[in-house]
Amino acid sequence: MITQREPPTWEALEEAVRQILAECGMDAVRQAAIALPRGGEAAVDVMATETVNGIKTVTLCECKNWKSNVPQDVVFSFRTVMAEAGAHRGYIISKVGFQPGALLAAHNTNIELLTFAQFQQRHFEKWVGARTWSLARAVDSIETYYEPFGIPGMNLIEDEAEREAYYRVWRKYLFIGAILPAFSPYLRQLGQATPLPGLPIDLRGVVRDEFKVEVPADLAAATGYQEFLELLEAYAREGLAVLRALNPITRDKVPGAVERDD
Repeated sequence: MITQREPPTWEALEEAVRQILAECGMDAVRQAAIALPRGGEAAVDVMATETVNGIKTVTLCECKNWKSNVPQDVVFSFRTVMAEAGAHRGYIISKVGFQPGALLAAHNTNIELLTFAQFQQRHFEKWVGARTWSLARAVDSIETYYEPFGIPGMNLIEDEAEREAYYRVWRKYLFIGAILPAFSPYLRQLGQATPLPGLPIDLRGVVRDEFKVEVPADLAAATGYQEFLELLEAYAREGLAVLRALNPITRDKVPGAVERDD
């Protein structure tokens, strides 16, 4: 699952859907007002647009955080909005499910009726691809510190206490160096990616026992990939800043002033 967070309200469901589509690389907004050809506007819970190779596609989402199954009237109304808005794909996302009439009303249309869990499954591969690239762009440089060539800049430090302080910080964030390769978009692009690690994360067999890697409790407990990668990115940003402050090659330098940390 992309997320294990269960939206408690209709607003939360809309935002969860919007966030997933945005993290898929789409321009997604809530409560979009769409001008209709016959005049007036239609309010749509979530609208997402994407341009690929110069071709723009529009996706509309209707979110129903109801305790009952969605009836066919909702589908009929949404079909009208879809047609007049010229949307390419539509989703009606229900908390619990759909009445038989609704399923029939959506048959042979460009509208899919999905629970929130099914919506996540439908977008999982696209989401993973886009989210791992955004993660790499944000914190890719930290992997330099955990390559098998030694800790960057350590050989330039003569003071033993300073070396020890640098090493302690390196050890503190070792879990990032162990986890990030599993989410490498470069390997996915080359078709060499291994399956994503299961959650909650287990580093046994990934890192040598003598390192005794400690994973922060909140990261170790995460069971949704969205939550897991949000935490991992935050820790990686934090770790990269501290490591750069101790690395003689990068310390006292403004971000971007040094091409490589090693």
